[in-house]
Amino acid sequence: MYFLFWTFVLIAGLVLLHKSRDQDEDFLVLKLVGYYFLGSFTLRLGGLVLPLGFIITLLMRPPANRSIKRGAAIFGLVMMILGLLLR
Repeated sequence: MYFLFWTFVLIAGLVLLHKSRDQDEDFLVLKLVGYYFLGSFTLRLGGLVLPLGFIITLLMRPPANRSIKRGAAIFGLVMMILGLLLR
């Protein structure tokens, strides 16, 4: 049941981000999914959880649709934090 709910939240978030795009871009949906996964990627060192993927996205400078790609990474970070809190 939770899986269906979180899948719906993920799809709805990515659709909202895609609709707010600034420019048309090839394979934008796949890029948003990639930024989402990169934003939710973590590195665990003992008890410390580092949001390594989100830090990498801060260093990236995409030429087009920068704000929605950053939004997809932030969305991934928020979902990662929720996953840690709901354990």
